[in-house]
Amino acid sequence: MNFAMVLRSLGILLIFESASMLPSLLVSIIYGGSDALAFVYTMIILVILGTLGLLVKPKNKNIYAKDGFAIVALGWLMVSFFGSLPFVFSGSVSSFVDAFFETCSGFTTTGSSILTNVEALPRGVLFWRSFTHWVGGMGVLVLTLAILPSVGANTLQIMNAESPGPSPGKLVPKVGQTAKILYGIYACITLIQIVLLVAAGMPLYDSIIHTFGTVGTGGFSIKRASIAAYNSVAIEVIITVFTLICGVNFSLYYQALKRNIRDVF
Repeated sequence: MNFAMVLRSLGILLIFESASMLPSLLVSIIYGGSDALAFVYTMIILVILGTLGLLVKPKNKNIYAKDGFAIVALGWLMVSFFGSLPFVFSGSVSSFVDAFFETCSGFTTTGSSILTNVEALPRGVLFWRSFTHWVGGMGVLVLTLAILPSVGANTLQIMNAESPGPSPGKLVPKVGQTAKILYGIYACITLIQIVLLVAAGMPLYDSIIHTFGTVGTGGFSIKRASIAAYNSVAIEVIITVFTLICGVNFSLYYQALKRNIRDVF
């Protein structure tokens, strides 16, 4: 096993997780929440640990099957562990076990929650909670492949195992490019739903939160009554339609855009 490459790749993943908390930090600052420092502390920890991983200089930069599995397994645990820190540091969740459960539920898009009064949480924390849905919706593995500095042929087999349906490797020759294409489609669908929800009368912040839950197919909401709190048929229809859209393998949308109808069906 190429331990040096595994450590370096995990370092990159931690740096990315730190960067992914920036939107939540900005939301906290904009709304004057008390959770801003929680994100700052977590991001500092992630940057330090991620930098230590980047300092590792592997002689062999190839990533083999065992390395890929190690990166994915450890990556899931690490992003969930460190992703739970804003909940703890902000005091939003008193128990680390509960915070870890909430974060795991977010990244795995399970949608289960231990929070009984979600509306009382700071907006930055709520944003991060739902953003874990969006990041995990395509799969941490796919995201890892998109940001890794080097990808070997064997990691393509792991990516195929992670992504149901048509082989993602058939989209373009390089796996990293394939991952970027899939996330590009993912981002476009996200933007479209946000615009439609705002047009239907949902506030922008709420639209972003519920879009993360819809596109990631996890279902986190910032309302105890979920979307029923808005009492809007239009909003319910939009979210229902996009839930169905996002339940389809995103490789099929790429094939449809390329007019490869046979591959779609």
